[in-house]
Amino acid sequence: MAGYIERLSEEIADILLREGIDHVQTKAVFKAARAKAGLSAPKERRGAPLRLTIEESLRFIDAAYASGGQTGLMVQTLLETGARVSEFVALRVEDVSIAERVVVIESGKGGKRREVPIRSELARLLALHIGKRRAGPLFISREKGKSGSRVYTRQRIGQMVRDVARKAGIGKRLYPHLLRHTMATRLLADGMDITDIQKFLGHEDIGATRIYAETSVAMLRRKFDRVTGDEGRDLLGQVRHRHGDVVGAFAADLLTSDPDPVT
Repeated sequence: MAGYIERLSEEIADILLREGIDHVQTKAVFKAARAKAGLSAPKERRGAPLRLTIEESLRFIDAAYASGGQTGLMVQTLLETGARVSEFVALRVEDVSIAERVVVIESGKGGKRREVPIRSELARLLALHIGKRRAGPLFISREKGKSGSRVYTRQRIGQMVRDVARKAGIGKRLYPHLLRHTMATRLLADGMDITDIQKFLGHEDIGATRIYAETSVAMLRRKFDRVTGDEGRDLLGQVRHRHGDVVGAFAADLLTSDPDPVT
């Protein structure tokens, strides 16, 4: 197979050189060639995003606080804000409004600013942590970096998350972004509208957020309950009796659709 690909690539290279096709033009050439050959990229198969269950989340937070007060608060803040690790390490004292219960992500993906609401409990813990400070990194590292600063790096946060996961006895591979998946799934399960979750996470494209709705066990369970609950079964039975099985099947599909579809 390797020899065949090498021979074919040499033949294509000869054609490109002979015709004087530059790098930019090759993209259009190969695109047109794939279209004429009827070739298309295989559809991406996406499963449910990995996440922590509620039980694992509790064990994870407990193990983090057992490792130290600041470690616990850092992990809790990372989880509950749904921040990307690059956003988290950039947080400063000035980005936290205790009164409004908001953490401001000044430079999210694409340089966009967003405000993330936080629970009263987390706000109180952050207030105690900040104390009388008015500026500077929200979390100060005990170790100096290469530049002499005491700011946590993304690599150090990743190591911290893995260490806590091991102490909590969590077998699955845990990394900071998985905590973001966990928070998004939890908000969806609690009934937050998907467009609000999009704003919370800072997704520019709602398609990146829809994967949580498409794969959420909580949402599937709610749909299942609508059909299998007494009221759902009675309603479907009445529709089928009056209008036949075809209309009844259509009614069942409507019953299992989201009450507030995303537009």
